Amino acid sequence: MTQEELLSRLSAQLPQLEKSAVGVKDYVTMRLKSASDLPVVAEILKNELGFDYFEIVSATDWLGPVKPEGYIRNPNPNVFLPEGATPQNMPGATPGVHYRPVFELLWVLANIKEKIRVFLRLEIPRDNAEAPSLTGLFKAADWQEREVFDLMGIRFAGHPNLIKILTPDFTVGHPLRKDYVHVKDKYDED
Repeated sequence: MTQEELLSRLSAQLPQLEKSAVGVKDYVTMRLKSASDLPVVAEILKNELGFDYFEIVSATDWLGPVKPEGYIRNPNPNVFLPEGATPQNMPGATPGVHYRPVFELLWVLANIKEKIRVFLRLEIPRDNAEAPSLTGLFKAADWQEREVFDLMGIRFAGHPNLIKILTPDFTVGHPLRKDYVHVKDKYDED
């Protein structure tokens, strides 16, 4: 199956998808119109089109530049540099980037037999961010959804065990959100 054939089949079989204006490299990249479309689309991709390999789910926070309060900015002594390491310069807004109060989720599913991938994109609002879980279709979604939940605060409805996986229980907030502000904990210097 070529990418053109896949795009044609997806457009015919799944009218709730639209070709993404911004693709990922040259892969077929489709945008979901609604979070409720995800389980239906994923099931058709898996059961009818052979996309039985769940590669990844990831998220991007489009709120804007990061807040400097979320980062340690004190110089870190480095024995290999005579002056020590320098503090990070915090980036400002990137020209040409359309910031908005949404998360963009990206799922990558593959058809190993046909050697082809499809990328699914979905924007969800930052407030009460939630998307359906794909753990019922793909076991590999389990830990990956937990990572996105832990680091970005996006809930996956229907996930059987949506608990933190990377950060300690005492961590307040979600470290990869653009509005994350570090709260001192027992590992911070006094």
